[in-house]
Amino acid sequence: MLNSEVLVLNSGFVPIRITSLKEAICLLTSEKAVPVIEEDRYARSPSISIRIPSVISLVGYSSFPRKRVAFSKLNVIYRDDMRCQFCGHRFTMRDLTVDHVVPRSRWEQVTGRSLRDGFSTWKNLVCACRWCNGRKGNRLMHEIGWQLLREPFEPEYMPHLVISVDKAQKKGWIPFCGFNVKLIEMVRTELT
Repeated sequence: MLNSEVLVLNSGFVPIRITSLKEAICLLTSEKAVPVIEEDRYARSPSISIRIPSVISLVGYSSFPRKRVAFSKLNVIYRDDMRCQFCGHRFTMRDLTVDHVVPRSRWEQVTGRSLRDGFSTWKNLVCACRWCNGRKGNRLMHEIGWQLLREPFEPEYMPHLVISVDKAQKKGWIPFCGFNVKLIEMVRTELT
């Protein structure tokens, strides 16, 4: 129970992170946060009984973390909305990979640049399902008659938090999910 998740808002009610129930209770009892939404259940100890919060707001903390989007496989997948850029279908994280638009074996020939110069960057990586990634192999898009859904790009901004729609609905977080929260559907698909 102490490992269940609690949405943490700044004092302007902007979501800034998700924390454990244990940490949320510590913040509440030290008066560094106030409850926003509470469940009908209680957490009890010999000295305290407190309603279990699902959302808390920090007292006196109004800043919002802004930072450059880190380049990573996960962020490439989020940028492309968990959608294969070859076939257009959405998949679970387990069924997704990232693929180099211009493959390693062809990079220097096609671009005239070394592998250290732009090969693994936002503009040469796209989200791909395992099936399409395997089928494409080391070929270029025009060689197999494929087109990308959209050209890869470096995002200027990405949501601070990524939360499943199911979790947000179940915990009552939807009203707080604004510009800095990306809600994702947990998609289950099978290839035929």
